[in-house]
Amino acid sequence: MTMSSTPANVAVLIETSSAYGRGLIRGIAEFVQSQTTWSLRLEETGPIKSVPAWMRPWQGSGIIARIETPGIARSLLAKGVPLVNVSGRASPPGVPHVDLDNSAVCKMAVEYFVQRGFRYFAYTGNPRFQWSRWRCEQFSKEVSALAARCDLFDCEESARDYQSLQAWLKALPKPVAILACNDQRGCTVLEACLRIGLAVPQEVAVLGVDNDEILCTLSQPRLSSVVPDPQGIGYMAAQTLHELLRGGKPNTMERWVRPLMVSSRQSTDASVVNDWHVSQSLRIIQGQAVNDLHVDDLAAQVQTSRRYLEERFRAVLGCSIHDEIFRVRLSTAQRLLSTTVLPLKDIAARSGFRRADYLSVVFREKMGISPSEYRARCQ
Repeated sequence: MTMSSTPANVAVLIETSSAYGRGLIRGIAEFVQSQTTWSLRLEETGPIKSVPAWMRPWQGSGIIARIETPGIARSLLAKGVPLVNVSGRASPPGVPHVDLDNSAVCKMAVEYFVQRGFRYFAYTGNPRFQWSRWRCEQFSKEVSALAARCDLFDCEESARDYQSLQAWLKALPKPVAILACNDQRGCTVLEACLRIGLAVPQEVAVLGVDNDEILCTLSQPRLSSVVPDPQGIGYMAAQTLHELLRGGKPNTMERWVRPLMVSSRQSTDASVVNDWHVSQSLRIIQGQAVNDLHVDDLAAQVQTSRRYLEERFRAVLGCSIHDEIFRVRLSTAQRLLSTTVLPLKDIAARSGFRRADYLSVVFREKMGISPSEYRARCQ
């Protein structure tokens, strides 16, 4: 196919006021710089509630947008150009949707809680948002697979709803692990726990989604959060639009991007494992996994047999000792990649993987991206 030398004129309707929105735009820009000669049109703005005035006379080639309302959808579809949706709402028929993989978010959250020994789970969301309802459904599904209890509570941010939230928190079985629909709700839960005297994380562990640094670090205690990959979403959205502009058709109308990791802070920094051998092992693994720790060494330190310890691990946590050692090493590598400028060989050594090439293999297998891509997306 003969391609025009004229750059495609692409409109980007994404708010620049949020870290998430800026991450989406960085991902789009990364694709453009490496793959195309698009001319991008965007403006600094808060949440987009309607199509901006400059879009009325605009005649371009394609659009990437957070389609948050039916009105926005109608206005953009009327342009008659390829369109990609990156919002937390379902797309209009025929419009590709690229978004955070909510199923992977909830799976990651449940695994994170289980590894800390929690057996009661809860989710609190906001019924106004479709993405919150999706997360509620997926979280319930993941907990049901464990045959565990999962309490659900939806509310908005009114004073009356805040009182209902406090009553719900009081009534939950303790200790309980709560996934909040996003960081804002997570902060609200932490404030409610403080007001009614619930100990965090000993009685209530709280995990948000989005890893908004301001919200997470200013809350009391600091909020743990699932870290999304908005840059990866933006890149994939641009790639999808590129396919459409070239006359192609995506092989799927829905493309999901996995979250990067859980960023652990004080709101979940506790283990509720009652089995002495397992709880002691978890403490040792947390401190020594990045060293040359083996299962036999661990069994010797907690003064029991390897076979007994492996059986108790699987019975209490549902995973092997090796799985937990590997999880801590990978989590350490993720933290070092996202918070330092150390070269990969040093990160591999400090996280227990020894060699940079092995760490690269692990990252591609578990995360679907290379360590350098992961580091770039965490910036």
